[in-house]
Amino acid sequence: MNKLILERIMPIAEHEKEGAATEARSLKARFESEMEKLYELLVTYETLIKHQDEQFGQIDLLMSQYREKTREQVKRQIETQQLVVQQARNRYHASQERLLGKVVEEKKYMTLHEKVSENEMAATKLAEQSMLDELAVIHYGKGK
Repeated sequence: MNKLILERIMPIAEHEKEGAATEARSLKARFESEMEKLYELLVTYETLIKHQDEQFGQIDLLMSQYREKTREQVKRQIETQQLVVQQARNRYHASQERLLGKVVEEKKYMTLHEKVSENEMAATKLAEQSMLDELAVIHYGKGK
């Protein structure tokens, strides 16, 4: 691969890697936010159950039905939030895999660039040595 082509590709690969890293960071933040919401719902549910257990002896029918509805509603919210958290986790893991692919791709281009540079340097040294040999022959030929 030509060094010039690699020099043009490397910034593009770097940009793609940075984009994938930014996406991964935002998806991680979203996942953490959704986890916090789930935690808050679980705490609310536990508080409801604890409160209802404390007032178990003072039950009237309407209040009991209201508490049961509230508990079921919070339970549904928890189930929904668990799905949202799972989806956020899946998106975050997928973005992590994309980021890893971009990092590997960038490393591949960097390695290719280094090899091309080394090959060019070796070719330049060989050409220099060849010119020095020719100069030595010319100089030696004039000296006689």
